[in-house]
Amino acid sequence: MATAEQRNVRAAPRWGGLRRWCGPAVGVGLAAALVIFGGISAMAATTVNLGRATPFAILAGTTVTNTGPSTVAGSLGVDPGSAVTGFPPGTGTDGTIQTADAVALGAQDDLTTAYEQAAGEGPPTVETNPDLGGDTLVPGVYQTSSDGALALTGALTLNGAGVYIFQTGSSLTANTGSSVNLEGGATDCDVFWQVASQATLNGPTFVGTVMAHTTIAVGSGVTVDGRLLAQTAGVTLIDDTINASACFPPTTSTFPTAAPGTGTPVTGAGGGIGGGALVALCGLALLGAGAVAIGRRRWTSAR
Repeated sequence: MATAEQRNVRAAPRWGGLRRWCGPAVGVGLAAALVIFGGISAMAATTVNLGRATPFAILAGTTVTNTGPSTVAGSLGVDPGSAVTGFPPGTGTDGTIQTADAVALGAQDDLTTAYEQAAGEGPPTVETNPDLGGDTLVPGVYQTSSDGALALTGALTLNGAGVYIFQTGSSLTANTGSSVNLEGGATDCDVFWQVASQATLNGPTFVGTVMAHTTIAVGSGVTVDGRLLAQTAGVTLIDDTINASACFPPTTSTFPTAAPGTGTPVTGAGGGIGGGALVALCGLALLGAGAVAIGRRRWTSAR
């Protein structure tokens, strides 16, 4: 007959057996949840470190060309080129203009690193349809079949907090009437487009940091909440709004101004020094001439 102590031992739960089953059960449950809710893609994407390129709303390799009253929130830079035209009438806040100087060079160096990081993220989710219009996507890394061109017709919805990286070994074209909508905690600072050739944005709205190897051309009247960063060629604007200010601490800086480190004035659409600066110089010249005339008159009277 079993003693009371033996009966208590038999009645105790078998925790060793539960531990053996608990681990696999939790693992299967987590895997199922990740598949159902799209978490596998979210785990694949890590934020892209832009380094010294972070405060730039626009960065180009050769030129930045603007037509009309575009507005830029964030710095504007060019390197190794130095040409910036159309500011004014274009204006900027929360940054400065840097051309062919140490600041612009550092930003381009870090852009190269960021571009390579974005291109290497994955494994990506392959989109069999190269046109993302009409899609609703969760955080993750995306590219088309054979890493081909990306297009956007209609609205793309990004739903959920996290990092979104879009990779293309070719071009990116956001067609007229396209937009990128953010839901569920998604932010423009966490959206990155790695483009191996040129990017064309016709909007009316676009979201994220575009890192293009060659050119970035923005159509008329487009609003971009993010950055336009071109490695080797130019960036073109036409009456656009480029706003990267949500992605770095705001400043009180405004431009156009002389390019720091070079003394090169930023030219307007017609070239040369801006009209306001020219008026100021003429005013100073007139004041100087008047002072000389008064001095001569007083000297003659004294004689």
